[in-house]
Amino acid sequence: MGIKSYLIFSLHNSRYAIAAESVSEIFLLPELTPVAEAPSDIVGLLNLHSVYVPVMHLDLRFGHKFDRCQVTDSVIVVESQGLQVGIIVHRVETVNEIDDRYLQTDLSYGRRNIHQAFVQSVINLDDEMITLLNIDNLVRHPEALEGLVSAEAEANSERQLLPGNFYQQYFTNASSSIKAILHQRAINLKEVVDKTAATKLISLAVVSIGGRYFALDLGIVREFTNVGRITTIPCCPEHIVGNMNLRGEILTLVNICQSLNLTMAQSNLTTKAVVVEVDEITAGIVVDEVFDVVDFSPQELKPVPAAMDSDASSYLKGVADYQNQTLNVIDLPKLLATGAMTVELTA
Repeated sequence: MGIKSYLIFSLHNSRYAIAAESVSEIFLLPELTPVAEAPSDIVGLLNLHSVYVPVMHLDLRFGHKFDRCQVTDSVIVVESQGLQVGIIVHRVETVNEIDDRYLQTDLSYGRRNIHQAFVQSVINLDDEMITLLNIDNLVRHPEALEGLVSAEAEANSERQLLPGNFYQQYFTNASSSIKAILHQRAINLKEVVDKTAATKLISLAVVSIGGRYFALDLGIVREFTNVGRITTIPCCPEHIVGNMNLRGEILTLVNICQSLNLTMAQSNLTTKAVVVEVDEITAGIVVDEVFDVVDFSPQELKPVPAAMDSDASSYLKGVADYQNQTLNVIDLPKLLATGAMTVELTA
């Protein structure tokens, strides 16, 4: 018996886990290069720091009905059988330290909609069953995948000209702006990481609020989520949208548009939220859309222009260039703790 670390993530409305020690990297979905001779669950190849990595979609591996990829999908890169493989999921949630006694060996408690060969165990956590996946069984035909990687390394110049196939097959509704974001993600991931320089980078979550680009410090972001059923709270300030049940946790949703002198369409108040943890407070910041996670060097962050609205600018830490637009970096701890935005949220 012992305690081990597990990465918890979700696909549709189901939660899964894998051993954290098998995970080498996590990032938002980039543009991929499909390969005709790849197994059916492999969406494409990714040049990850000059190493080609096959990327599967978990829906396709499970044999589920596949709709299309989303800009908010995440890729979990795992090490299996001497090979790096990416797995596309809907949302990465957290890493939990879990005692072995919470693992059920009776697999009849597991998901009945996936093959039991994929299931290593079932975790009974807070009265919820989380399926622990067997990574080695998920990765099929490792020799064939290794052959694809080797072939791509030898002839990458030809296949790099086919990114359009990715959108035609797996992301049919992608707009030109979404394609630009995914393309830039792929370019960023291609770069070889200088580990010394990487420790100085600032990671930001890029979102749209009131139709404008903003960024939140990734260090306080716990997860991204769709907004479910909202329960309004009587006699609350206007910026409190209400409460929602997030996997048994009561989450208060906050609209920060007023503090930024913006107006958010009423329909967008019930679509997406960024779950943040500031000090001992957890809240959901409602946003129009979640676009990206990017890294900036401190030199790329510039002071807030003097011409910007003084009230809104007091809640910004700086600005940066992103996709040929100005990205405003929000000082969220300051905003939530200041004046009218101060609220009693669920800790």
